[in-house]
Parts: sequence; structure tokens; C-alpha cells
Amino acid sequence: MKQFETKLTVRIYDTKLIESLNTIFKMNKNRYQTKNQLLVELLERGIKDKMKDFPTPPDSPAGASAIPPSFNNKDEMAATLKQLKDMIADMHEYNKKHVEGLLAHLKMSERMSSSIYNILLAIATDEPITKTQVEIGYMDDVPKRFIEFLNGLLGALFDEDDDDDGDSEDIPGVLN
Repeated sequence: MKQFETKLTVRIYDTKLIESLNTIFKMNKNRYQTKNQLLVELLERGIKDKMKDFPTPPDSPAGASAIPPSFNNKDEMAATLKQLKDMIADMHEYNKKHVEGLLAHLKMSERMSSSIYNILLAIATDEPITKTQVEIGYMDDVPKRFIEFLNGLLGALFDEDDDDDGDSEDIPGVLN
């Protein structure tokens, strides 16, 4: 049994078309051992011919950049540049909204994880806690060791990017 099997069933109701296929098959017995071979070749030729009806984009971004834009005057160039600027601004706004949403979810997950951690720690040390304490956020604080660890990671990350004065207020996400 074949590991990968591709199968296509075609129903042809046009008797003249079937007669034409049979005629081609009979006239080319040496070339095609099965009708499947004939049908595959005919499909390949038909698809190749049909694809000429559709515009084909360049194969790669490099190919797209190899086609130089042609501008007949400065107004066309200015309009194109404005259009590009607007597209970039729209993409920036779209990405900004999604990043802000992601950060909100991460912040909420951080708070929930801290709360669970602190509740488990309180249970492990037999510290009395009440439902009210949990609900009002008494257990939500990020443990100090995790703050130090995160600040260390973020500090190292942003020290590589830019060598400022190292002030943690300039580093997004650093907890104080």
C-alpha cells in the first residue's frame, strides 16, 4: 500500500469528449500505457495553458523589488510615497493596538500567577488567608525574587540594545 495516495475522480458526461479521449488513446498506444497517463498529461497542458490567463506575482520579495517602479512625473511619485506612508502608519497603528492588548493579557497573567503562587506559599507555611484577602488583591504582588530576576533579564536585554545610563525607568517592563 502506498504511503501517500492522491486520488481524483472526474465524471465526464459529454459523450463526444469521451470519444475524443478514446481516439487519442487508441492513436497513441505506444505513448500511453493507461488512460490515466493520457488524462494527467492533458490536465497538465490545460492547466499550464489556463494559468496564462492569470497574472503571476514575482516569485519572491527580491523578485518584486527587481521590478523598478516607473514614475512619469513628480506628482505620481509623491502620491505613491504618500500612499506608502499611510500604509505604514496604518500598519503601525494596527500593531500597536495588538501589542497593547497582548501586554494587558500578559500583565493579567502575571498578576494571576503571582496570586496563585502567594496563595500556595501561604498554605505551605500555614499562614491564615481569607477569601476577602484574595479577592481584594492582597496576594497579587509579584514575589521579590521574581521582580529581581525579571529586572535582570530585561536590563541585560536592553543593555545590549542601547548603552544608556542604565536607568530602569527607561526600560519597558522593568518592575520597581
